[in-house]
Order: sequence, then structure tokens, then C-alpha cells
Amino acid sequence: MDYEPVSSSEFSSEFSSYEYKARYPPSFMNRALRRLQRHGVAPPSLSTRQIRYIAFAIFVLVIYTVFIPSHEPPPPSSSQSSSPLDNGGFGAGEDLVPPTPKPPPPPKGSSNKNASPFRIQANFGTETAAAKGIRLERQKEVKEAFIHAWEGYKKHAWLHDEVLPISGGYKDPFVGWAATLVDGLDTLYIMGLQKEFEYALEALESINFSKPNTERVPVFETTIRYLGGMLGAYDISGGKYPILLEKADQLGELLFRAFNTANGIPVPYYFWRHKEDKKLQGETNVLIAQIGSLSLEFTRLAQLTGKKKYFDGISRITDYLDQAQNHTLIPGLWPWTVDTTGPSFPSATFTLGAWADSLYEYLPKEHILLGGKRDQYLRMYNTALAPASEYHFFKPKTPGDQDILFTGKVEASSGSPILSTEVQHLGCFVGGMVGLGARINDSPSELAMAIRLSDSCYWAYTNTASGIMPEIFYIDQCPAEGSCTWTDEEKTGLGKQYGFTRVDDSTYQLRPEAIESIFIMWRITGDPEWMEKGWRMWQPIANHTRTAIANARLGDVTSESPKQEDSMESFWLAETLKYFYLLFSEPGSVSLDEFVLNTEAHPFRQQDHLLT
Repeated sequence: MDYEPVSSSEFSSEFSSYEYKARYPPSFMNRALRRLQRHGVAPPSLSTRQIRYIAFAIFVLVIYTVFIPSHEPPPPSSSQSSSPLDNGGFGAGEDLVPPTPKPPPPPKGSSNKNASPFRIQANFGTETAAAKGIRLERQKEVKEAFIHAWEGYKKHAWLHDEVLPISGGYKDPFVGWAATLVDGLDTLYIMGLQKEFEYALEALESINFSKPNTERVPVFETTIRYLGGMLGAYDISGGKYPILLEKADQLGELLFRAFNTANGIPVPYYFWRHKEDKKLQGETNVLIAQIGSLSLEFTRLAQLTGKKKYFDGISRITDYLDQAQNHTLIPGLWPWTVDTTGPSFPSATFTLGAWADSLYEYLPKEHILLGGKRDQYLRMYNTALAPASEYHFFKPKTPGDQDILFTGKVEASSGSPILSTEVQHLGCFVGGMVGLGARINDSPSELAMAIRLSDSCYWAYTNTASGIMPEIFYIDQCPAEGSCTWTDEEKTGLGKQYGFTRVDDSTYQLRPEAIESIFIMWRITGDPEWMEKGWRMWQPIANHTRTAIANARLGDVTSESPKQEDSMESFWLAETLKYFYLLFSEPGSVSLDEFVLNTEAHPFRQQDHLLT
């Protein structure tokens, strides 16, 4: 026998009984200890219980040392930059993982069939109490601004398209279907204004989207504001309100009648009393965005209703664009107008701003919405990015020699493309677009480009007397070779328009494109400095645009006190305020890993009802 009986003084009578020993033979540890004692390795003077305790302690120490991973934090990265929220932002602080430009890979073997194949957002660290307090205060201020404008609309322009924020009147430029109401639905839900959301839904029931209030329907604007607004509200509310999808399908059926042309390309303006059995005629000089920016909305409508005709309709347009992409005057890009009778693309003017913007924006977003199951849209985007970066993107000559990139307009009528350094506020979306593409392509160089593009519009905000970027201005381009150093030492301060060579349109129209890119860069990098930049942009916008009723566009932002103008488009509630609000929300709120936002910032759910 390999063990000796233990006296009853050491254990209870139960454990020293013969029955117990017979039922529970000596353990491996007991036998080993006794063998060690016999060979003089374990001190013979120790009792069995003492030997057991010592052996058990050694065993635990070995297990802890060998198998339990160390919790010692890794050394801080020397490349991690500091920011005003170093002691409190998401991902800030020495005990948190710094943001990385490379997105984490999608989980392998995930049991969630609806898991997105894309990881757009950064991994965010734990937020400190101090940072959370600052963020929530800022978020609260944005929400209060939304409520103020919403109440002004309810009081003075309910069920009309837009409120006049100074006079208190209203106007109906978009068919008179209550554009501000429909455009703002998902913002209401996102901000937790549930009672207002349901109140608006009650009003929505009274709108007949089969019968417009005007003779013609602008297909593009109606699609992004109304159709996108209802689909976004349906998705963000988890499909709990069927009325939203019912009304979206009702509108979709009306809009789809505009596709009744010989080649399937919709007319830009649909005269809805036209006989349905008669083909509509194509037109010349149609804005390229008017036919190229319908894919997200009609794809999502097809996914949710099961009506594949909607997707087939926009697929025909995409195929025409695809076939023509490498045969325009700048191969890879499309000019700003199209002759839809062909179609053909003879124009020599190219831009990423007004008239063309959302065509490019929708290429990577449609790739995401389709779950990456078709490579057409991503291929078209990547094909366009190369000539866009070569011909449209340029480094400007600025005080302080800013390392930024603007987008300009290009003329190709004389052969080789010639850049015009016209900068548009509408073009400020490009930074966010390139950032999304960088995530899809897993490209650090594209992400670096996106940062420079987004920073350019932020700089333009800081460079005016009002603190707000003008609608259109010009700025000198740095030479391809040689120095680009700013040499006028008397003109270096911010807020005085130094660097702008001309301002063609000094208005601010409550536009969202700059804050859109700031928001996207925050979500994909996790760098809290983007929140700080957004906050610096918000303060002058909030101060200068607020009226007693709502918020008004501004006449001349190069003035310290720009004059207000009596206009507030629906995108102020749908986009601008939503992006500011989400910038100061939890990163999981409307996550870019779960939703795709259309050009009016309406969130469409990914990996849901994918088309087969």
C-alpha cells in the first residue's frame, strides 16, 4: 500500500474510517509525496497534512505562472498622438488600446448569419466619466437645437415642405408632401423623441404618395428625402411601424413610373399625369447625380418588399454607367451631365461637387448594402478613385502650410484635364467617402488621404470671420515641383480668409457635408480629436443660424456677424443635426457596421433581406 493511515486527531472519524479509505484510494499527489519522503526530497519531519499544503501551494504557483496570461499593459505606442481629450476620450488614456487605421477582421465562424462582412468602425476603448460628461453635454445642446427647429416647423409649417425660419411662413418646393416631417422622422427616433415620432407617423397616414400636389415630381430629390426618409425610419425603428414601409412602397410605385423610357433610364422630372402606357422621352443635359444616385433607396425597397423590379431598374442604370466609365473624356470618371436618350456622356466638365457628388458617394455604400456579394460597385469606385485623386484632389497653398487636400473642378475640352481650384461645400463629403472606401479596401494609404480631405473642410471653417465655410471659394494650388511655403508673414492668422483667392458664394445653407466627413472619420479612426473639431464647427453654426422660430441659412460667412436669410431646408433636421448628434453619441448608436447612410443621412440596415 502506498499510503499510511492518518490518525483521527488530524481528520474527523469519518475520513479516518476503513470504509472511507477503501472507497477513496490514495490520490496521485499522496503517493508522489510519500515517494519523495522516502528519497529524502521532502522533509521527513513534516506531517502529511503539512506536506500536502506545501505541495498544493507549489502546484497552484506553477499553474498560475505558466498558464494564466499576464495582465501587464503593453508599452505605450510612441506614435499615439495627443488631443484635448487625452485624459478622457474614447480610446484615450495610457490604459486603453489606441485607435488603429486597420479595421479588425470580421469574426470567423460567426453563428450570426446577419453579421456584416465589413468592419467599418474602429475598436473603441472605455470612456472615462469626465469624457462622457463632456460628450453628453454637447449631445444635449444639439438635441435642444433640433427640438427648437422641429417645434418651429410644427407651429408654422406643419405638413408643408419647409418652414420659413424668420417670417414664420412656409413653402413647398418638393411636391408638398411635408418634406421636413418625412426627412426628420429617423432623427426623431434616434434622439429618443418617441412621442414626436409617433405624432409624425399619425400625420404621415394622411399623405397620399400616389397623388402629388404638383404637376411634376423631382425624381432624385423625392427619392433621397421621402423614400429614403421612410425607409430609414422603418429600419432604425426595427420594422415596428408597418405604415412606413407601406408608404415607401406606395411612393416607390409612383417613382418607378419615371423609369418607363426606351432604355430604362428615368426622367429627372416626372409629370405624373402622363399616360402610363406611353413611353417617356429621354433628355439632354441631365445632371449625372439625378440618375446615378437612386441605387441605395431602390435596392433597400426591393430588399424589404421583395419586388425585384426596383433593383432591376437601378441595375440598368448602373450597367450603363459601368460600360461608359472608361470611355469618357477622363477615363474612370463621369462628366457632370448625361444625355439620357443614348445614354451618352459628351460633356467635358467633371466635378465631385454639385451635379455629380452622390453618384460617387453611392458606389462604396451600395457595395456594403449588397453585402459585398457583387463586385461591380466596388470595382467602379476603385476605378474612379485613381483619376479623381490625380485630377480632382490638390494640395492648396495656405497660411501655416496645412497638409490638406481639397477637391476641384476639371475641364477636359482641350485634351489633357485642366484643374480649376473651385472648392464647394458640397464636395466636403469626399473625405468620408474615401474613408469608407479605405475600410472596405483595407488601405492605410486611402485612409491617410481621407484624413487630409476631411481636414481641408475643417480648416476652411476655421479660416472665416464667422467660423463657417462658404459655399464656393477658390484657393491656389501648390506647384507640382518646388516650394509651397506661405511667405506672406503679415497674413497668417485664422479667421480672416487668408489663402482664399476668391469667394464666389459666401452663403452657408445649413449644409451637412463637412460634419458628415468629420463624423465618419471619428467612427473609423476612434481619434477623439475629430469630436473636438466637430464641436468647434458646431458653436458658430448654432450661434449664427438660430432664430426665434428655427434656424436660418446665412448670407455672408466672411462677416463676423453674417445676416440670416429666410430659408431652412429639410436636410438641416435630416442630416446636419443628425450628424452632429451622432458625433456625440455612443459609437454603437447607428453603427456604420450595421447601417449604410444614404446621401440624406437616412440609415439602411445592412445584411437584412439580401437579394438572391
